[in-house]
Amino acid sequence: MPDPDPSRELARHVRAWRTRLNPDEIPGFQQAWPGSRRRHHVSQEQAAALIGCSTHWYSRLEVGDQQNYSEDFLQRVAHVLRLDHDETRLLFLLVGKEPPIPVHRTTPDGLEPVLEAQPWPAYLSDEAWDLVGHNEQMRSWFPWVVQDEANVMRWVFTYPEARQQLYNWETEWAPQMLAQTRAAQLRYPDNQRLHDIISEILNVNAVARRLWEKPIAYFHPDGDRRSLYLPRHEKPHPIQVVALEPLRSPGHRLIMLVPTDAKA
Repeated sequence: MPDPDPSRELARHVRAWRTRLNPDEIPGFQQAWPGSRRRHHVSQEQAAALIGCSTHWYSRLEVGDQQNYSEDFLQRVAHVLRLDHDETRLLFLLVGKEPPIPVHRTTPDGLEPVLEAQPWPAYLSDEAWDLVGHNEQMRSWFPWVVQDEANVMRWVFTYPEARQQLYNWETEWAPQMLAQTRAAQLRYPDNQRLHDIISEILNVNAVARRLWEKPIAYFHPDGDRRSLYLPRHEKPHPIQVVALEPLRSPGHRLIMLVPTDAKA
């Protein structure tokens, strides 16, 4: 049997994964690149911007250059290119890395049917904002939730696409959500995962570092009205955040994003 060339296979797969992306399915894409409305694919420059790296560094993948890419970078590539679990494993193998061992988090007993029964996006997170459950509507609005080790705060503050999807990110989303992490850190001082998430956010996000120094007190978003972009929508979509804490699972948050527009 022919011996496959990893470099050639890497270039072929990554290029194919990028060109199959539909810009209309990426929330906030047309607002970020209004001049690309007539294009039917995502360019290398745009993919790099969504990943949060230089075009040169991303393009190394598409020419099959097997650099020492970090696991975080490869996970971001997998997210932006909408790779499923098997495709993500293949990406790691093609660059000469062992695929990460998936972390399987379980939804607390009895709550999965509650999530799936909601007509709007709903998710369940733990003390550190790691996702432990989400429904089909949530997966439709936010494809990143299917990733292994998906974390709400990590996405909001370290993934460039969050700024595109979350309307008025710097004023209506970031200050309140960062203040929530401060309150949680005081409530759960021994949660190492939460500590690591906060450290990563402050390390990579200059806006978060600036906000962290401000005396903002905020505990939960229940009743907040905010807006975000949805796939195939050109205007921001208003939603109300409904937050609950299940009595059977203290420390968990059941969040529902309820559209305030009756036509949603």
